[in-house]
Amino acid sequence: MVNNIVPVCTVEEVREEFRRRGISVSDWARRQGVSAQLTYRILSGRTLGLRGQSHTICVLLGLKPGVICSANDLKFAHARGASADAPREKDDDRPTQPC
Repeated sequence: MVNNIVPVCTVEEVREEFRRRGISVSDWARRQGVSAQLTYRILSGRTLGLRGQSHTICVLLGLKPGVICSANDLKFAHARGASADAPREKDDDRPTQPC
């Protein structure tokens, strides 16, 4: 999933953009590969975009800044057994950038 930089906007602005473009929420969700029901819940304020697919939807809609990645992509310095600032060994094949 491509994460283009989208300015943070309000729910009202998102709804207006759907109207302006003539795109239904269901069609948008289907094309993005996310749940239409969850998208409607976010736009109605019944669900917060804190984590998982709701986070992804909020970022894609431009409702919040954020990074879209899977939990498997997320690497923490303490989980690697070294600080993020510590130099890495040459044979260390772990990723150098977090998602």
